[in-house]
Amino acid sequence: MRGGGHMPIPGAATINSTGVQISSTNLKTLKLSEDKQTMSIGPGPRWGDVFEYLDGTNVTVVGGRLPPVGVPGLLLGGGISYFSNAHGLSATNGKIRAYEVVLADGTIATVTADCEYSDLYWALQGGGNSFGLVTRFDLKTFPLETTLRAEATYEESEETKDLYLDALLDYTINGDVEPGFAITPVARWGPNFTVPSCESTLLYNGSVVPSSGPAKKFYDGTIKSLNDTSTMKAMSLAEYSRLLRFAFEEGGPGHGFRQNFHVISAKATREGMDIIHDTWFSLLKERDLANHIPGFFAGLAYNSVTRTMAAKSKGSPQNIDVEPAFWVEEAISWSSAEYDAEIYQFVNDVNAEIESQLKAKDLMTRYIYLNDASKDQKAFKSYGTESVKKLKAIRAKYVLKLASVKY
Repeated sequence: MRGGGHMPIPGAATINSTGVQISSTNLKTLKLSEDKQTMSIGPGPRWGDVFEYLDGTNVTVVGGRLPPVGVPGLLLGGGISYFSNAHGLSATNGKIRAYEVVLADGTIATVTADCEYSDLYWALQGGGNSFGLVTRFDLKTFPLETTLRAEATYEESEETKDLYLDALLDYTINGDVEPGFAITPVARWGPNFTVPSCESTLLYNGSVVPSSGPAKKFYDGTIKSLNDTSTMKAMSLAEYSRLLRFAFEEGGPGHGFRQNFHVISAKATREGMDIIHDTWFSLLKERDLANHIPGFFAGLAYNSVTRTMAAKSKGSPQNIDVEPAFWVEEAISWSSAEYDAEIYQFVNDVNAEIESQLKAKDLMTRYIYLNDASKDQKAFKSYGTESVKKLKAIRAKYVLKLASVKY
């Protein structure tokens, strides 16, 4: 069954040439309960649709960060949200009250944490899309009145890189004191770049930005931004979705490109950050991919995992360690299949070198975030032996021997 998706991996919807694909396009339930405690969402909407529907209600859910991402694509892999620093991964720790699932025998089951399908509920928090057809997600809401946001681009210099990585490390280790703050930091590379462009999306759930704490370095001038882009201004989630959505629709600058994701999981240390950053961008520059591959654009997104985020993601198949970490998403876009082999060779080579250096210094972590993993990464294996054993048993219980996902 195909929803909006999250992973740019061929076959991620578990369909091959002999399968039957079911589209969720018309399963587009969007309904807020009368008491505003529960938001019911079908598998058809994208997160932009959800935030548009909730605009003006003063509540929201722990949903996706970008408007074109599919609801099931995010939730069935766990889900990083702007609100994960306060609440954990989107699908974990009771944030989904119930799933409506069509099982292989035709049963339409309401799956909760304390019903006869409680084992299936556990699996759906990050075990992927091969347990049944999820036709509705009932999510807990929480209060949201004003959000402040900035799309910051910082001055290009070696000093900026050092300040940027230092600030990010400080936030990852100490950001628990600011549960309402979210930072999506991306270092980008494109045609004619000589140094990476350090950027960050900043979001705060509140009307006045904090005057202290580690996040303020990203907006108080510590890291100099271009044209005051780090100044935070009121903007609702729906407004932001409208602003970005056109870029991913047909005719938009982000539509129709080939993509590859790969994720590196590392302990929160400056040494590890430097290994990842310097190795990745040095090889990009050496191979000059951006200047001879049409449509090439790349970025390293340092997804911060604070102790609070990890602790509030417990009780799920992923078994995330409660320690500060980075799940660094490598994202590459390009426009022609002619260059696929060259792109994949770069990804293989650069990650072999990065992982060799990180492992030598004991700087890697076990867990691989499913939604940002590449085809060759063993995300489910990273959940641990007991979780994999339990996931296999649950799938055998509920699913006919048709699913292609391997644990």
